[in-house]
Amino acid sequence: MTLSSHVDPDTIENRIFEDSAKKSLLISKYFNKFSNKNNIIDNIQDSIVSSCNERSGELVSRFRGVANKYKMPKHGMSGKLAYEMVHDDLTLDGSTTLNLASFVNVHTDDDSMKLIIENLTKNLADCDEYPMMIELQQRCISIIANLWNAPLEISDSGIQTPGKIDHFSKWKSRAIGTPCTGSSEAIMLGGLAMKKNWQAKRKSLKKDISNPNILMASCCQVALEKFARYFDVENRLIGVSDEDFLIDINKIKENLDENTIGIFVIVGSTYTGGFENVELISKLLDDYEKETGHWIPIHVDGASGGFIAPIIYPNLKWDFRIDRVMSISASGHKFGLVTAGLGWVLFRDQSWLPKELRFQLQYLGGVEESFSLNFSRPGYQVIHQYFNFIKYGKDGYYDIFNNCLINARLLSLFLEETGYFTCISNLHLPIGVSTRKRDSKLDIQNSHSIIDKHEKFNPALPVVSFQFTKEFMKEYPEIPQSLISTFLRNKKWIIPNYELPRINVPKVTEDGEEIDNPELKNEVNGKNNEILRVVVKYNLTAQLLDKLMHDITEVVEMLIKSVELVRENVKSMKENGKEANNELVYNMLCSIANDADERLIKFKGNHHGFKGVC
Repeated sequence: MTLSSHVDPDTIENRIFEDSAKKSLLISKYFNKFSNKNNIIDNIQDSIVSSCNERSGELVSRFRGVANKYKMPKHGMSGKLAYEMVHDDLTLDGSTTLNLASFVNVHTDDDSMKLIIENLTKNLADCDEYPMMIELQQRCISIIANLWNAPLEISDSGIQTPGKIDHFSKWKSRAIGTPCTGSSEAIMLGGLAMKKNWQAKRKSLKKDISNPNILMASCCQVALEKFARYFDVENRLIGVSDEDFLIDINKIKENLDENTIGIFVIVGSTYTGGFENVELISKLLDDYEKETGHWIPIHVDGASGGFIAPIIYPNLKWDFRIDRVMSISASGHKFGLVTAGLGWVLFRDQSWLPKELRFQLQYLGGVEESFSLNFSRPGYQVIHQYFNFIKYGKDGYYDIFNNCLINARLLSLFLEETGYFTCISNLHLPIGVSTRKRDSKLDIQNSHSIIDKHEKFNPALPVVSFQFTKEFMKEYPEIPQSLISTFLRNKKWIIPNYELPRINVPKVTEDGEEIDNPELKNEVNGKNNEILRVVVKYNLTAQLLDKLMHDITEVVEMLIKSVELVRENVKSMKENGKEANNELVYNMLCSIANDADERLIKFKGNHHGFKGVC
């Protein structure tokens, strides 16, 4: 048999089944049902299988299920067997607990699971049928509006508290908002509101509305770029600073003009976890307005930081306390601690959400107002969100986020103390100190004594982004950083390795293709400037954190030993024959396969027919 460059497993399986069908009635039954080549044989086989026992029937169904995985089978199978097959497939997925790549919450307790199961089939669009679920949605909007310091409408409801202290209506925020399928949809809605308001203003002045643009940092999540592309808005991507890899504020002003509909400001970068300075950007826009008369609004992308910022950093101004912030979005399914599928978007007040974006629907006996890109969707996430709000309260959320941030700082300090890594994220550094331009004499050991004093550190998410130190790369240039991610995956950890965002953004063609510019590939912006990233979530316990630290160290030391072994082989093979290159590669792969254990490394020539284990 000759080797091919591509192997189609399904073709091989079917060939084996076809050959085996000649000797096995069960496989013959499976094969003929799958191929549908001969109805007469089908009928004969039906009578044969009907006389088989129940287990034989399950085997036939299992064969069919494997073969028909890409199309709906003609014949079904028992629910139990279908469950087993799907369950077995899903065992190959990574562990949600060890998935440190994703920001999405994966923790649910027994009480929340009861509510989820009880309300699993409720449609959030059916407002008239499930009025209490919609009431919980309204409560969530008000709770979040208060967290984000939305302006309050105080009107006399006629109901007063004892002592006539306050009207109950004071707690009814005039901010307007909606749940979404995630912060990606929420970003779209926030961007649409900015575009429509810009268009309305331009029309009132009888000015052109054909060339809107929006600003965002190159560290933005892809949903922000999708908004610009999907809704025909020019994306003026701003490069990040080489100090903290957040938006370079010095590059904002030069990209503004009368066609700028707004700017997306990120509170919680997915690369480093850092918060962009909303207040400083707002002041820059104030100055620009004084100079030009152009008023530019802000939408805050708080996908991950929207819940952490008000709880951990209550004195940080990033929300509706800043007059220029007109809308904020966040993911309930991230640090709102809800299961996947929930986002929130809030608008400063009713007037910012244009009437042409609202729909009044008569549906299932009621009239509802809607502003979303979706209609039918599960409602249990909203119920889960309200459950979390009343179960945890501010103190409970604080305890969770406090633990996450402390663990993230511990991991950061550990990684830097190994000497192998330097952290690009800056949550472990004193406030105002950037990761790229910190004093070499700065003693971060002092961080241990104040590790829970969050106001002393740079505001950030519990995210640790790190890379090899320059010293390590100089000593071991042969080790690709991506191998750390690969070998940690072998230990069940899911930790991504990818490039940092661009400092200098290249020009693009009308088709969206980047125009290559070699001058942009500097040291910081180069292709090899990669980071490994860990999101420290609720379920990364102290025990797991300890194991992660050990595993990272073991992987690095294994790679170091492998490099040293390969170097020895190279040195000894320099004067050898033509097989030296093959032998070198062979020994290199063996050293990695055996965790660089010299006792298990054998030369290629010592293997008998290459059948032994390396």
